[in-house]
Amino acid sequence: MESLIRSSSLAGFEGLVRRYGVNPNTLLEHAGILPAQLRDPDSFVVYSHYLQLLELAAAACDEPCFGLKLGSQQSMSTVGLIGAYMSRQPTILDALNVAQKYIYLHAEGIVLNLALYGQNSCEVRFVRLSDEKQEFVQKAQLAVCLVNKVMKELVGPKWRADKVCLRQSPVSEHTALFAKVLGCEVEFNADTDAIYFSSAFLTYKPKLNDAILDTLIADQLEMQRINKLPDEMLHIESAMKMLLATGDCSKENTALSMGVHPKKLQRILTMHETTYRQLLDDVRKSEAVRLLQHGNVSMTDLALRLGYAELSIFSRRFKAWFGVSPTQWQTQHGVS
Repeated sequence: MESLIRSSSLAGFEGLVRRYGVNPNTLLEHAGILPAQLRDPDSFVVYSHYLQLLELAAAACDEPCFGLKLGSQQSMSTVGLIGAYMSRQPTILDALNVAQKYIYLHAEGIVLNLALYGQNSCEVRFVRLSDEKQEFVQKAQLAVCLVNKVMKELVGPKWRADKVCLRQSPVSEHTALFAKVLGCEVEFNADTDAIYFSSAFLTYKPKLNDAILDTLIADQLEMQRINKLPDEMLHIESAMKMLLATGDCSKENTALSMGVHPKKLQRILTMHETTYRQLLDDVRKSEAVRLLQHGNVSMTDLALRLGYAELSIFSRRFKAWFGVSPTQWQTQHGVS
């Protein structure tokens, strides 16, 4: 199974691409990512597809600084619960240690490396554990820009990086843009992609330190860590739930969103002694019950969210499952 990254990493992508007069859905399709995958920031996309998409976008938009511009639109919310927990640590050092511990929940196979660099300086860089023989310039731009943005949010107005290093070659007409966006010196053709800053910042206290919320967030992160997908069947079910509302929850689209070939998806289903049709039916059944229990969704909306073109089709299927209509089921279970 390929590595995954939260779709929040593409926050702002569609709007940025459109500003260049390019259709983002075309790029997403070419990279093997379904537009529906961007609707939920906590859903996952295949990491290699994400890398390909950034490079495709830079080429299609004729924008060599695409990753930099996308990163400048993102913030600590991009890393979700991890960012919230970081902001509630006693020091910046503790916040970065949280990032090191949990970053894989945002992007599998990635380690955030914090190290002292000289006597008074620190280095932060992302390390990809698997071998990437191809250079992904846009990913590096986005990563260092996001780290810079997160640090600025944590430290406040006093934040300023000493230097950002990028392995990419300089683009002469855009070097000033890098310095402006990152607010510091930028060194190109470096040995690594990294950001450097004064170690004095490590003792700063981030904002919004709430001990009670600390505990709640930490517990949720631990649950994520313990129950991390997948289990291949959970991964398939998650992809199905995401695709139901699109009306095209086909085996091919499910496999595409998982980053596997449909034949591999079929082998997994066969190994678990089920079929795609049966699993889809089971997912629809459980989702129907979950949505009905809320009591505040119309039957037409519910049918559409489960991928049925007409309410009558959903109603017949529901009665086949439970022997009663959806409204009768709600009455029997005390849902108003």
